[in-house]
Amino acid sequence: MNRWIRWQGLVAFLVVTVSMCLIWALFVDPVIKRIIEKTGTKIVGAKVELKKADLSLFPAGLTLFGLQVTDPDEPMKNAVEIGRIAGTVDSLQLFRRKVIVNEMSVEEVRFGTQRLKSGAISKNTEKDGKEKKKGSIPGLSMTKMPDIQDILGKENLQTIQLIQSVKSDLEGKKDLWSKNIAGLPGKEKIDGYRKRIEAIKGAKGSKDIGGILGSAGEAQTLYKDIQADLELLQKSQKEFNTTLANYKDQIAKIEKAPQEDIRRLSEKYGFSAHGLANMSRFFIEPGITAWVDRGLYWKSRLEPLVERAGQKKGNAEVVKPLRAKGSDVRFKEKEPLPDFLIRVARVSVQLPMGDFSGAVKNITPDQNILGQPLLFMFSGEKLPGVRSVRLDGAINRVSPGSSADSINLNIEGYKIQAKSILQDSSLPLTLEKGDADLHLKAVLAKGIIDATVAAKLRGVHISAGGTDAQSGFGKAVSSALSGVSTVGVKASITGPTDNYQTQISSNLDDILKNAVGSIIKDQVAQFENKLRAAISDKVSGPLQEAKGSLGGFEGLGEEVENRISQLTGMQSGGVQKQSPLGGFQLPFKLPGQ
Repeated sequence: MNRWIRWQGLVAFLVVTVSMCLIWALFVDPVIKRIIEKTGTKIVGAKVELKKADLSLFPAGLTLFGLQVTDPDEPMKNAVEIGRIAGTVDSLQLFRRKVIVNEMSVEEVRFGTQRLKSGAISKNTEKDGKEKKKGSIPGLSMTKMPDIQDILGKENLQTIQLIQSVKSDLEGKKDLWSKNIAGLPGKEKIDGYRKRIEAIKGAKGSKDIGGILGSAGEAQTLYKDIQADLELLQKSQKEFNTTLANYKDQIAKIEKAPQEDIRRLSEKYGFSAHGLANMSRFFIEPGITAWVDRGLYWKSRLEPLVERAGQKKGNAEVVKPLRAKGSDVRFKEKEPLPDFLIRVARVSVQLPMGDFSGAVKNITPDQNILGQPLLFMFSGEKLPGVRSVRLDGAINRVSPGSSADSINLNIEGYKIQAKSILQDSSLPLTLEKGDADLHLKAVLAKGIIDATVAAKLRGVHISAGGTDAQSGFGKAVSSALSGVSTVGVKASITGPTDNYQTQISSNLDDILKNAVGSIIKDQVAQFENKLRAAISDKVSGPLQEAKGSLGGFEGLGEEVENRISQLTGMQSGGVQKQSPLGGFQLPFKLPGQ
């Protein structure tokens, strides 16, 4: 009788099965965890850590627990922390080496959480983007005059640059003209002309009429030679005088240039009428700049997740994998799909203002294959810290080379917590309370930013502290701001990502201008007088050196003038035109004259 169960085979099967389960439990999940941490760290530039990864086969899916992404600028903080990420994978597509997640949930997303250990990957990590601007007026304490020498130590005066440019040009032209003049008729040739004149005069004692007439022919030739050299010298003199006049004009302009430096530095470091017209930018611009720079930083870091470079080779496309070395070759498909795609990720976010949720669609580095951009939309209503929030936008890489990103943010009724708006040691300003509405619209296309921000603050209270809040300038600012209850702000950010410009206006401008305009008038005049004296002192030395170079250059013209004078004297005194013989006047009289 045949046995239904072969115990040897069953034992072998159980051993293999248990071994595979052990290998799966002991190795697969840790390997996935290490891959995520290593790849994430490489993309972000700071530690990415994962508490646990759980890969399941039935159904195929992956769940991640405790994901922490370090903020590269603040290694003791997490840029983002996520409690749980879970998604199921299309099993059939795995056989095509494609990871297609139809739906994913991302839960307990928090920003700026504290870390127990530093997440820096290098002690000398370089920070990308612009240096953060502090919330203070550049170079100017709110209550005292800025230090003149400190200003001149870090500013490049346009006057000095002009002097250096003219001086350098003068030295070059001096060398060039020295060579040119050396090639003009000089002492050797003039001495030769004198000898020829003496030779002609020597014929005066000759009794041979042939000798006398021969001397007349030589005098005519001599006159023509002298005239040719004289014309050459006069032509060079004319060109030289034109160049000299141009340099004299430049030196005259340089003597007036300090006035432009005084005006520019007064507007930058002093409360000129121009500066008073836009004082609010000193409070508002640092915050806007910080958010723009931070957004651009994370955009550059996360770029590989939405776009990766590919190169066509025949019917195949060679692309760089996100984490591995080498290249993947993608051949033409009948129904193309990206190698990696998350169709929908549903996200719940925890912020101080309250919890809200949203979704991100079409997460793939191969949008050109999918034919759809990445879309995101988040919203929240009647939250503890805000009445409503709506955020939506797109990251479009469907057409390679024509990237376009957009974002729209609307916040209504945000409850403002106490926040410093000016970090000036002598007069710090704090926004203590109020409600805010904010509207942001931004587009980034082909490396150019075009964004507008409009904000309205109601029921606000701004307080001033510090040692100077009760005297002079500080008292005027404190008094003016204490009566403000509504603030309106408009801002625009435009230009290339590495050199964008901000323009800001606010109703605070007129309030502050009226409050402090008369108080600082004397201070401005005193500042400008000291600045004028300091600039004049700094410029005087280089200016005298430039004038010295001009004098040396002018001396070359005197040399040309001296040669012209000698040749002209020879013509008038030694060899003269219009002789009675119809030729040239000889340096003697013929018999019978």
